[in-house]
Amino acid sequence: MKKKRLFKKIYSICIAFLVIGILAACSGQSSSGSSAGSGGTKQYKIVTATTTGAYYPVGGVMASILSEMEGYNFTAEASGGSQENARLIDSEQAQIGFFGADTLYNAYNGHEAFKEKPIKLAGLAQIYSNPFHVVVLKESGITSIADLEGKKVAVGAPGSGTSGKAKLILESYGLIFDENMKAEYLDFAEGSEALIDGNIDAVIISVGLPSGNVQELATSHEIELIGFEPEMTKQIMEQYPYFTETVIPRGTYNGIDKDVTVISAPNEIAVDPDLDEDFVYEVTKMLYETKYKEFVASHASMKDSTLEIAPNTTVPLHPGAERFYKEKGLIE
Repeated sequence: MKKKRLFKKIYSICIAFLVIGILAACSGQSSSGSSAGSGGTKQYKIVTATTTGAYYPVGGVMASILSEMEGYNFTAEASGGSQENARLIDSEQAQIGFFGADTLYNAYNGHEAFKEKPIKLAGLAQIYSNPFHVVVLKESGITSIADLEGKKVAVGAPGSGTSGKAKLILESYGLIFDENMKAEYLDFAEGSEALIDGNIDAVIISVGLPSGNVQELATSHEIELIGFEPEMTKQIMEQYPYFTETVIPRGTYNGIDKDVTVISAPNEIAVDPDLDEDFVYEVTKMLYETKYKEFVASHASMKDSTLEIAPNTTVPLHPGAERFYKEKGLIE
């Protein structure tokens, strides 16, 4: 009997410690998915894209700036891009993410890849635009997007914003993935290498100017950038209102001696809508007031990231960001 009572006592103590451990772990989590680090510092994650694009270095500088906020630590992590970022925020594995306007629009409204489940996201800022680079080797003989019929095309990493945009834009030309063209899901670096090796016929890169991958390609090989015909540009923008027309200026890349008109999509920063209003206000203020010069110096693409365009997000602004822009007189 004594042994039985002793066993019950030990069992009860173990259960008590288990419950205490669970409660302690839970207390380190905020409602927005952030966790408490050493000394009570709150941890937040910023998700970007592949390491070769602009999102990654911009996110790194952003994390450094925001970590100057007392009691907070931010880390920037590489990811598959916009579509994955939406799901990471939805699952509370991240709190802040970078997005192409098209993916942000589709995620919020439950379109395209998000038909099964719309994702709650709130706008923080519009930053710069991503011109849609369609890159081929000059020797390929490809002179128009329509010429990609029957060809192998690198359309971006799986789950990336580039692959989502490529699907919509190429379908406007009647080019259907894996029907009358072969879509290869390769990131920018992989796509560039496959183009050089002759394993694909074109690579699609949707990043801010200038693209490091395209610069490298243009230095070692003769390339062409394929532009969009005016009638197709108009048709695409009427069908997808988040797209705009832009020009890749001549001289941006070696050997490109004329302006190239292409489709472009704004880039935006969005957040978990459940984040605290005061917290998001302080985040926005750090980026667009206290450390604005440092923020826009994070990448060449960010030169167009003005305070005036920041509130123009595809999805409703987070109340914290909205309060900051109202104080600046940018919105009513």
